Formats: sequence, structure tokens, C-alpha cells
Amino acid sequence: MRSLILMLAIILLVKGVYPATEDDYFSVMGEVYFRFQNPANTSLVNEISKIVSISKVTSEWIYAYANEKEFRRFVSLDIPYDVLEHPGFMVAYNAAAKFSFETTNTEYPSYPEYIERMNQFQASYPDICSLQDIGTSVQGRKILCVKITGQTDYFFKPRVFLSSTIHGNEPVGYVMMLYFIDFLLSNYGIDSVVTSIVDRTEIWINPLSNPDGTYWAGDETVFGARRYNANSVDLNRNFPDPAEGEHPDGNQYQPETTAMMDFASIIKPILSANFHCGAEVVNYPWDTFERLHPDNDWFISISRHYVDTVHLNSPGQYMDDLNNGITNGYQWYRITGGRQDYMNYFQQCREITVELSNSFFPATPYTYWTYNKDAIIGLITESFTGICGVVQCKEGYPLQTKVEIPERDFDNSFVFSEKQTGRFFRLLPHGRYNVRFSSAYHYPEILEDISVDSGFLNVVNVSLEHAESGDISADRVIDITDVILCLRIAIGLEPSDLKTSDTNNDGITDIDDVILILRMSIGLR
Repeated sequence: MRSLILMLAIILLVKGVYPATEDDYFSVMGEVYFRFQNPANTSLVNEISKIVSISKVTSEWIYAYANEKEFRRFVSLDIPYDVLEHPGFMVAYNAAAKFSFETTNTEYPSYPEYIERMNQFQASYPDICSLQDIGTSVQGRKILCVKITGQTDYFFKPRVFLSSTIHGNEPVGYVMMLYFIDFLLSNYGIDSVVTSIVDRTEIWINPLSNPDGTYWAGDETVFGARRYNANSVDLNRNFPDPAEGEHPDGNQYQPETTAMMDFASIIKPILSANFHCGAEVVNYPWDTFERLHPDNDWFISISRHYVDTVHLNSPGQYMDDLNNGITNGYQWYRITGGRQDYMNYFQQCREITVELSNSFFPATPYTYWTYNKDAIIGLITESFTGICGVVQCKEGYPLQTKVEIPERDFDNSFVFSEKQTGRFFRLLPHGRYNVRFSSAYHYPEILEDISVDSGFLNVVNVSLEHAESGDISADRVIDITDVILCLRIAIGLEPSDLKTSDTNNDGITDIDDVILILRMSIGLR
């Protein structure tokens, strides 16, 4: 009944039966879409971005969404604005239409069709496809993901994660991911390129991460889709933020956000992409920091590669926003609580954001699939350039270690090896690097001048020696240097990633440990 009443209200609003004011939108959609003139003041725009959800910035206008509470705060700033037609109304409502994989398809799937398609993928291709239920939305809809990989004995399979429609009214990527899943599965064993990437990688695809927003008007249609989730929260402002900390938007973590964080923590992808609409550009980190990401050169390279490939498969003037189709997130406009920065900073992944279409609901979504297909394939192959390997202790057991490039890494850009296998991946551009491996209770190891060639994962295996208790400096000698380091750790002046300072194993480093290490240094153990 609720969906029927809501659908009727939306249709009346679209047909102009009553004036479309912000209050009308709040009563029907729970959010308003509006624009205001760009003040050309970065500090002011950054402050506004903390109040409302900015979706696009041009030289003249800033476009944004807001729930009622957010909008009242914006209005208090006394900035003139225009309420715009909500993008959720920009798609035709046709209850009889059905989604298909035909090239002439002009429809978006209903929620039941989506569930059916996802189940059918697994049923039709069980050897290479499995369906994962990774969480539930506020209104009880499923957040689904497929895992696609060949039954091969490749030990070093990079995990790549593709996800779309964290904003419910941006469904082009949603449809594109369904096309991509179908393309990979139906061409495996037939197309050599598809077979190679499926055999060599573990591909995880989540077509729809905000189902409540997409099916706000009911399960049968995307007509009436909205940006926010059912709790009127922008999910792409709801993640922990490297600069602003937990809950940067002032909201509790939503079920959809928690599901995504838990999922990322389990599968630990090394490369990911999040697909949006509203612009035509590839956005790379950071979104929250003005300073550049340590892998800025690598991010520019893969973003440019993606866009250049798109340009080869599309008409002129597609995906040419900003710097001919790419942008640093902060330099476009700052956001906090975004998934991209969360994945890069907290999950040690490498994620970009792909804005697929200026139109939220283009009439022929299949067209955008043809524009982007080769670029998505190319993006997955970026996971084949860098270093990988296994880290073990001298006894042959796998270790979870920090793997870092000393001259390059900061802002959490290091990676970790897996606890169960000791396996690690570090994506890097072509070049030569020193690589440091460190683990609690083990002496660190630095391998020098490791080469990285484009298109190859250089396998580097390492064994770490167990560190002696008290040898905090890790120089294999316990002396006055270790006494001083222990004292500095005890009074909070020095961090330590070695558990060698807690010599009496009481869980803390204090004066007792300082005395013990002093005794060790003079031979009184």
C-alpha cells in the first residue's frame, strides 16, 4: 500500500498537479535536488559540503541534494538557490516493460528481476560464479555480490571489486555491472581475453549497493528513485573518514555501510571501482585531503588509461569533463565520509570513482556499456602490475606483515600480507623499489632494487627471523640504545611496531621493562 500511495504522489508531482516546492519534494521523496551559484570560494564550498550532499561542481553552478534537516541548515546561510526537478522523475514509468540483455534494451530492471538475474548467474555458471549475500538494507532488500573466477591453480590471484549505485538514482552502473557479469560468464572459454582475466583474477561485482534508494517508489520500477537510503542518509558520506574520523556526517553507520565495510574487511580487494552518474569523469583520491595520495602518479596513469580507452569506443565529447575526463577528487570538490577514501585509507585498497553519465537515466543504458566495456577490462588488468609474494617466518609458517615502500608510502598506503597465507600484493607503476617487511615479534627485512614491469607481478618471497625480546632497535644487539627506546615507549614518546619492549609479557611497556632491558644490556638476565 505504501508504494502505491507513494507512486501516486510522485506521478501527481511530475504532472504538476500541485506546485513542486521543496516541501512537496520532502513529503514525497524525502530529499530535494537543487543548485546554487558557485561562489568560487574553496573554503566556503568545503563548509557547504559538510552540510548538504554536493553531487557536481561546474564553473558556474553547484548541484546538491539535501534531506529536510540538511536543507534547513543550508537555507540559514542565505545563499540563493533553485529547486530542480528530481532526477528520479527523469525515467519513464512502464509497468509492463522488462529488462533484457538485448542491444535494444531501454529498461532498467525491477527488484524481483534483479534478484532473479543474480541467482540465474550462479545457477547457469556454477563452476566460475558464486552468489554472495553480503547484507540487508534498511527496508530488508538484499545487497548482493557475485564472485567470478576460474577453477585454476594460480596462487597469486588479485582480488578486484566493482560496485555501483551507492546513490539510488544513479543506475547506469547498476545495469552496466549486470551486462559485465553476463559478458564475463557467457564468454569464458570462448574469448581469450575474458578467459585470461577470469582465470587470473578473483572478480567481485556488486551491481546495486543502495537498493532502497533505487526502489524508493516500490520494487517494480526505478521511477521515483532517490539518492539517499531509506533513513535519508547519503551512503557515500557515511564511511569513516581519514581526516574527519568516525561518523563525519553525524549519522550512525547505516546497515548498507556496515555491510560494505564488513565485506571489504573479509575479501580485502587490492583494486576497486565505484560507479556513479551525474558527470562524466574518473575521480581519483584523495577526496578529503588536499595533499596528494602517495600513489598519485599511479592513480593518474590508470585513470587516464581508463578514459583513453573509453574515448576509443565512444563519440566525441563523452567523458571529457574537467581534465579531459579525469580529476583529483579534492581539486574538484571536497567530500568527507566517502567510500573511495575509506577503501584507500582504511582497507589499503586502491579505489577510483567512475562517473558514467551526465544523465541519471539515459534512455539506452546499453550504449554506456559499449562505451565502457573495454575500459573496465583494462582496469582489471591494472591488477597485474606490481609486486606480490608470500611472507613466512623462518619456521615456514605464514605471517601477517606490513609491506611498504619506504621512499614512497605514507597516509596508510602500505599493504598487509594475509594472515592465513602470508600472501601480499602491492600495485605499483613501472620502476625499481626498495620494499620493507615488518611484523610484530620479527626482525624487519628490506629488499632493495626490486623491479616492476608493466603487465607483470614480480613474485618476491620473504622469511622473517623471530626478534629477541628486548632488542627494540632490531639490530640484533641489546644495548643502551634499546634501554633508551624502551624508556621513550614507556613514557609515550615513541611508537613501536615490534612487541619486543614488553619483556615481562604483562601487556604494557613500563619501567619494569626498562629495568629488565638494562639488565640484559649488561649481561644480567
